[in-house]
Amino acid sequence: MESHSIPFREIPGTTKLFADYLSNPSRLHRLYSYNPFDTGSFYRAAEIIPQDNTLRASVADVLLEQNRAYGGGHVTEEQIERLRQGEAVAVVTGQQVGLFSGPSYSIYKALSTIRLAQKLSEAGLPGVPVFWLACEDHDLAEVNHCFVLNRHHRLVHIQHPDMPAAKMRVGDIVLGEHITRLRDDLGQLWTASPDTEAFNVLAATYQPQFTYAEAFAQLLHKLFRGAGVVVLNPLDSRLSHLAANLVRRTVEESEVLQDRLHERQRELERAGYHTQVHVRENATLLFLNVGPERQPVRRRGEGFAVPGRGILSKEQLLQELDSHPENFTPNVLLRPLVQDMLLPTVAYVAGPAEVAYFAQTSTLYEALLGRMPVIVPRASVTLVPRKLQRLLAKYQLDLCALFQAPSDLFSRMAQQQFPRRLQSRLEQTEKRLEKMLAESAVALDALDPTLPGAVETSHRKILYQFRKIRTKAARAHAQHSDLLARHLAMLSDSLYPRRGLQERTVNFFSFLAWYGLDLVPRLAEHITFPGCEHQVLFLDR
Repeated sequence: MESHSIPFREIPGTTKLFADYLSNPSRLHRLYSYNPFDTGSFYRAAEIIPQDNTLRASVADVLLEQNRAYGGGHVTEEQIERLRQGEAVAVVTGQQVGLFSGPSYSIYKALSTIRLAQKLSEAGLPGVPVFWLACEDHDLAEVNHCFVLNRHHRLVHIQHPDMPAAKMRVGDIVLGEHITRLRDDLGQLWTASPDTEAFNVLAATYQPQFTYAEAFAQLLHKLFRGAGVVVLNPLDSRLSHLAANLVRRTVEESEVLQDRLHERQRELERAGYHTQVHVRENATLLFLNVGPERQPVRRRGEGFAVPGRGILSKEQLLQELDSHPENFTPNVLLRPLVQDMLLPTVAYVAGPAEVAYFAQTSTLYEALLGRMPVIVPRASVTLVPRKLQRLLAKYQLDLCALFQAPSDLFSRMAQQQFPRRLQSRLEQTEKRLEKMLAESAVALDALDPTLPGAVETSHRKILYQFRKIRTKAARAHAQHSDLLARHLAMLSDSLYPRRGLQERTVNFFSFLAWYGLDLVPRLAEHITFPGCEHQVLFLDR
């Protein structure tokens, strides 16, 4: 499996903050506590993790019960026991529980976390990979669909039609009977697939009786069996009770925390960076479940406003917390702190957007936890099947070529398919033009030294217009061929879908269906992690 890498600065949409974090994280020490490319960072982060044996045991009880229910094996149970005994630190990642695992980067995050835990263990710092199911969120539109590639390398949108209208937490939503039809739809897309094992895994995990969270968790255990990955579902009342003191402080110090976030926002803007999460003036960091709906908690004078509950005093809100902590969930900025209060987290494996979140969240870590994990960028990967490798070679393209405008890419591909005889004739004509213009410039210079400048300007314009004619001729020839348009669509859909990196759109089962479940350990061997660049992997069939 061959590969090459692309610097993130060459990839459209890469933020300045993420690019700087990759190139020189030490310059951002005000925003992040550690350099993820310095091995010593992990040891320093581990040294200040509190040794709370009671908390570890309580969390381990929940993890053991959850992972047994999700199909975790004995290696996973051994890892949980290491966490219980304080013999290991946690290497954590998290992701929304998208349909059929969502975009491919969910899998790459898990792979990266497993790899980092292994590396730390080999270096003498025992690490356990933990996948936090981000299922507290209520943005159903982000998880109820996925994009898969069919056998013709074209992108197909698969969407779950039976979603509640209420702002329910995603982890509470049952898949229902429609999931059977969606699985059948996938089966139709992959009818010629040489591998049925991947589809059988989907069929076993995405069953009508399971929630989005349960299906995702079972899928992780099947894909990474034997790797010892530990799955954590935060929608467990026992975990909510354990995190209640952190939530209490968030309520009591809401104004101070908001001031810190606003100051951090100004600091980022002064440094020329973007703010990933804009904090409203009256916002807190919390949501409260009101019936089945997840509603934001906002400050209102001396109290707090909650849709469906009206205005609650601070005392009333804290009484609610004491009675039903499971009804409170954190927002995107507070969630990592809940995670790292419950777990002995030494490192968090983050995507580009999450890296930006932590630039803001770090000020909350200072105020509420007094420590922060090492933020490690996940592996970033584009997979190129053999057929698409042949197309890239045919049109003399690489992945970066797909970043240009589709019309420009079409012209470039058309040039490669232009009839050789006509292309040669036009090239010869262009050379004759250049020679004639050069000879004219010499003669005119002898006549009047002021003329060559005007001749040079005309020279450039004439050649520019002639090259435009060549490009238009190539496009006209290509317009008569549907094949080039199909090839452009295949390359775009598969390698740069929806004008973004493949990993952000294409579901990983698009590749498992053709390469089998052993693709996962093969990728684990070939992915460069930790790394500072986007990796393009050429599959060998």
